[in-house]
Amino acid sequence: MRRLAPLLLALTLCPLAHADEAGAARALEQARSNPWLLRQFMATFPKGGDLHNHLDGSIYAENIIGWASADGKCVDPASGQISFPPCDTARPLMKDYAADSARYSQLVDAYSVRNYERGSKSGHDQTFVTFGRFIPGTLGREGDMLREATNRRGAENTVYLELLQSWGMDKARAIAAAEAGAFRADRPTSDWAHHPALQRIVADTRAELDRIEKRWRELAHCNQANAEPGCGVALRYLAQVIRTFPPEQVNAQIALAFLLVKADPRYVGLNLVAPEDDPGTLRHYKEQMSVIGRLSKLYPEVKVTLHAGEFGFGLVPPEDFKDHIRQALDVAGARRIGHGEAIGLETGAFDTLREMAKRGVMVEINLTSNAIVHDLKGDQHPFLLYRQFGVPTALSADDEGVFRIDLTNEYQRAAATYPKLSYRDFKQLSRNALHYGFVEGQALLADTGSGRFVASCTGERTGAEPKTARCRDFLSTHTKARLQWDLEARFARFESQVH
Repeated sequence: MRRLAPLLLALTLCPLAHADEAGAARALEQARSNPWLLRQFMATFPKGGDLHNHLDGSIYAENIIGWASADGKCVDPASGQISFPPCDTARPLMKDYAADSARYSQLVDAYSVRNYERGSKSGHDQTFVTFGRFIPGTLGREGDMLREATNRRGAENTVYLELLQSWGMDKARAIAAAEAGAFRADRPTSDWAHHPALQRIVADTRAELDRIEKRWRELAHCNQANAEPGCGVALRYLAQVIRTFPPEQVNAQIALAFLLVKADPRYVGLNLVAPEDDPGTLRHYKEQMSVIGRLSKLYPEVKVTLHAGEFGFGLVPPEDFKDHIRQALDVAGARRIGHGEAIGLETGAFDTLREMAKRGVMVEINLTSNAIVHDLKGDQHPFLLYRQFGVPTALSADDEGVFRIDLTNEYQRAAATYPKLSYRDFKQLSRNALHYGFVEGQALLADTGSGRFVASCTGERTGAEPKTARCRDFLSTHTKARLQWDLEARFARFESQVH
């Protein structure tokens, strides 16, 4: 116990006079041997952002059960499926059914991957089946969901969060279903951009987002003395297209996503979600990439990040591995890739890796998600392969509520799994999560490895107030630079306190 005492004292965060990067690096190396110390280290370690976080999947089952109970919703005892009232004997009230502790525990398992290894379903199947069961329990609670998602990031010393959510997408699908042929892939995308019904959905979705954010800020007491941690997190949204629907409905969603980003600065990009191995996705993947690419030419300012190469070997035939990431890059113009697990299985993988490094296409790494869904762990995961080729990477939480984790867990997992990752490596991972975020404005950092500032702020001291008018003007003009300045100040504080 005496051997661990110095580190335990260091982790109490007693203030010191100066930042000490070398001391923080030593503290990390000491903490690696003890998971609880490592957890404490990474919990307070500054995190630039979380760029791959699904709002629906970020909510813990216990909160969903509580909301469904309070809202008078029903539950199917056999499956855990939540539904709207009126309830009956086959679908009793959630508040009555969940009052029994054994049943409550079964519901938590049904809405997450907790105990999935003891069941008959694979991690892949259990993960994707949960959403349909619990999403009805979250409807009407969107403000509460933002509160949970942002508070978790704020409590973990995170600067920035991009949330994936699909508000308005159901309406876009309904239009496509009602107007046969209107969203065929061979139609001009300019027709979609000016479709009056889509324009109305944009207006409705923006108004809905106003209401949701107002409710979140009320719940979290933002701008008050007792404001919750999430109020301090810079929040933006990715319009989330569900790609397993019929092609025209997917195309209508993609068009809506572009229009939302164009119309509302809170939306900073778009993504395609749902199982990439779904038969419909596999049949229409090329068309989906083409539609995104065509709309990108119409709206080049709209940024795209894509789930691509989210496969484990054997999940689909080898032919389906060959080019999903490459298509996402070359056809759809993705600036970031989510997961990218199958890169080593793609044709011409090394050329793709070199091209990603050259373009600065970042990969959103989801270690726990990939371990559970596709059994990719340790050296089986391409995380180190991306790093070997100089491809920028950042850690993210994915569906943290479903996976029963948080962002700190991903940093801890990386440190425990990959002992050669240094403290500076973790600083770069953290910086990357903000530097490659789609938040508006120019970047403060010329290099995320060294933390070197661009010319406008060269010579300024990390953690201090900017001295020059040029730097102050730059920070006031560019939100991304201002958030990066905040992150560097957090590093300075952290390194002065942990050593």
